[in-house]
Amino acid sequence: MSTTQQSAAESASAMIAKTAPPASVSIATIAGIQVSELVLWATLVYTVLMICHKALAFWRDLRRDHCRVQEDS
Repeated sequence: MSTTQQSAAESASAMIAKTAPPASVSIATIAGIQVSELVLWATLVYTVLMICHKALAFWRDLRRDHCRVQEDS
C-alpha cells in the first residue's frame, strides 16, 4: 500500500469516526428514540463494560498472586 493510499484510508476512517455520533443520533431520532434515552443506554452499556473490565483485571491480579505464592512454597 502506497503512502497516499494509506493516508487516504486514514482520512476516510477519521471522517467516518467523526460523523458516526451525529449520524447515530439522527437515525435514532428518526426511529423515534429520544436523545436522552440514547445517552442513558450508552452510559449503562459503558458502565457495565467498565465494571467487567475491572473485575477481570482484579481476577487476573488475584490469580497471578496465587500462582506466585504456590511457586514460592
